[in-house]
Amino acid sequence: MDGPIWRSPIPPVELPTAFVEEEALRAAGRYRDRPAIVEAGSGRSITFGRLRDHADRLAGGLAGLGVGRGDAVSIVAAGGTCYTVALYGALAAGATVASANPALTAPELTRQFSVTQPQIAFVDAVSGQAVREALAGVGSRAPVCALDGGAGDLSLSGLTAGDAGSMATGRDPGDLALLFPSSGTSGLPKVVAHTHAGATAFLAALAAAPVTRFTPADVVGLVVPFSHLYGTAVLSHSLRAGATVVTPAGPELEAFLSMLQDHRVTVAPVTPPIVLALARHPMVDRFDLSSLRLLISGAAPCPPGPQDEVETRLGCRVVDLLGSTEAWCCTPPADPPVRGSVGIVGANMEAAIVDPATGAGLGAGQAGELWVRGPQVMHAYLGDERATAAAVDAEGWLHTGDVCSFDAAGNLFIVDRLRELIKVGGHSVSPAEVERELVSHPAVADAAVVGRSDPELGEVPVCYVALRRPVEGRELLGWLEGRLAAWKHPRDVVVVDRVPRSPIGKLLRREVVELDRNLARA
Repeated sequence: MDGPIWRSPIPPVELPTAFVEEEALRAAGRYRDRPAIVEAGSGRSITFGRLRDHADRLAGGLAGLGVGRGDAVSIVAAGGTCYTVALYGALAAGATVASANPALTAPELTRQFSVTQPQIAFVDAVSGQAVREALAGVGSRAPVCALDGGAGDLSLSGLTAGDAGSMATGRDPGDLALLFPSSGTSGLPKVVAHTHAGATAFLAALAAAPVTRFTPADVVGLVVPFSHLYGTAVLSHSLRAGATVVTPAGPELEAFLSMLQDHRVTVAPVTPPIVLALARHPMVDRFDLSSLRLLISGAAPCPPGPQDEVETRLGCRVVDLLGSTEAWCCTPPADPPVRGSVGIVGANMEAAIVDPATGAGLGAGQAGELWVRGPQVMHAYLGDERATAAAVDAEGWLHTGDVCSFDAAGNLFIVDRLRELIKVGGHSVSPAEVERELVSHPAVADAAVVGRSDPELGEVPVCYVALRRPVEGRELLGWLEGRLAAWKHPRDVVVVDRVPRSPIGKLLRREVVELDRNLARA
């Protein structure tokens, strides 16, 4: 790659040679009797000692079923104590864990299972039926294990009733450890594969950054699904530090706020919609959130205004980080960040900004596609050599598809997704830029901007907004006057009950595009 390369100001970190479950549970010996996972809803909890013991016993139970190195184990369930035992127990058996959100439909799971080919599936009460249909859809006879006492061929308690298993033989840090479906915001999801070496490199990098260095005194309120890389990574990072992880009673804001208050949460990894709620929702004032010291926003860009509002309202630090299912590449700077930035290059990683048209490297202040390279980049898209080759080049650079820029100090800024730019009569419009301005209006709870075909200009931007209170479309368009150039203004405003987002808060732009197409046909 010919051009400037940005590297982390954090000194290089020695890469672990351990496996993911060993790194995640390294604190279990010191904090054996302390709670590792607490479920705010059910009241269930598990100590560090029992978590490691149950994971080892599950490894033995899986080995008894013939599940081991090279096999895939699917976990389709909500996060909690049982999920965590299944995760680390399957890894200890030498298997690869394929995570999936329990809200996925049978057809969605069928597409994933056709790639991952699980030898056993762990389910909860929500996902059981869909998982059975999906397994049947791929002709699999893999047994179903119930995590929460529901119906299954097997039970978690049964698989952990025996002796602890011995470490699977022949394991290597280069073995596949974790499989996650990509977000699919630019097409059908692919299955992203990470090795033990890559996942533990990320854990080491997180611990090396001062802002994301957790301690045993921390209580981490983890509302992000465990089935997403973001959730699994924070789970493992928290336990590695000896911190207690608490899960909320449900997805509602009140349940989240109750968890923060009742469990004296100190760190909360969240998504942009939650940041917006913490900034502006009146319910927040009913809760004592004084224990909160750090809010980490990820999964999607977060507008700077609400971040400042949360810091003022709650007195905690708020940071915004860039990561993807393919690679988590950024970390917050030690000093207060520049608002609008998504961090600096993480330890052991390199980054470059490249002109997508010419392939030329670009300098500070110039926007282009972000390329990243380092041990935290995915191993591959499972079973898709063509897609892997298109994403990761021969020199190891992951072409992220994010349009970004660095300033002279090394702060990274997101402009937009490369394939989501709207071309209006030759001008490029960044949907994220327009969305940021719309959300800054006090009546707007959420917004999505997409391109609509236009006979004269090729495309024009249109916006879909969810409102806090009634407001006329012309008022919203007037709000953009002086904030954005004229060609960036939406030509239509459509009010919806909610803007489609994934469980971790990522905008499902494909669904908005399809909604607009249907509206145009009507």
